[in-house]
Amino acid sequence: MIFKKKLYFPKSKRNVTLEISLPHYDSKNPVFMDVLYFLDGQNAFKDSSAAFGRSIRAGKYLNLFSKHTHHQMLGVAVYNAGSDLGRTNEYLPFSIATEEKTLWKEHQTQISKNFCDDFVHTLFPYIEKNYPVLQGKKHRFLYGSSLAAVTALYTSFQYPDSFQVIGAFSTASFLCEKELFDFMKEKGNPESKVFLYVGLKETSDGAFDETLYYESTLRLHRQLQQLNVKHRLVISENGTHCEATWERQLLDFFSFIYEEEIIYKN
Repeated sequence: MIFKKKLYFPKSKRNVTLEISLPHYDSKNPVFMDVLYFLDGQNAFKDSSAAFGRSIRAGKYLNLFSKHTHHQMLGVAVYNAGSDLGRTNEYLPFSIATEEKTLWKEHQTQISKNFCDDFVHTLFPYIEKNYPVLQGKKHRFLYGSSLAAVTALYTSFQYPDSFQVIGAFSTASFLCEKELFDFMKEKGNPESKVFLYVGLKETSDGAFDETLYYESTLRLHRQLQQLNVKHRLVISENGTHCEATWERQLLDFFSFIYEEEIIYKN
């Protein structure tokens, strides 16, 4: 079952749309679940809601994983602010190191920082009060792709009690690499696990550069190594920068969350 809700984020000063994927359960004898949060939430469950007409179809894989491993997760998809600048402001808490786009000159890092604070201090309490979920860091996980993968990393390091596992798919860290790495060094190991994914056929905004995401992800991998952050690096030979590609990595990400329960679907 998927429910759509609105929740007001006070620091962000806007209503945020949520889609909540709730497994079937007995309300009289509920089974308490872990929680997997999705950034860019309109792209999580339904193709009809997705920005480019294609979601990662996460509900299907949450059900499949639960069926085979008996780990049930509540899926909470958080819609982004929409528009290029709105999403950039919401998802990038660091200064952009390139001026390739005039639009980016209007980027405001505080908007993202406010959003992440709302995520932790408004969304967590709402979910943990209203749904049968287990509380605390070890029961919370976060998925983000591209810009949202930077948001996921920032939130994990800024709020070390927020998430046990981060899925950073096709991280756009090249936009703010030095500031991101300096921030991570300053904060130190948040004792969370990070799932890093990148494809070898990824390009940025249509530019023919199939090394940008790959090489920056390798640098991020080395940075996590230096900080002794437990992580897994997955590289797809034919992976492109899209939801259809990220969908194919979801079971690997879910398996990484629990480690002892590993399944793959060809």
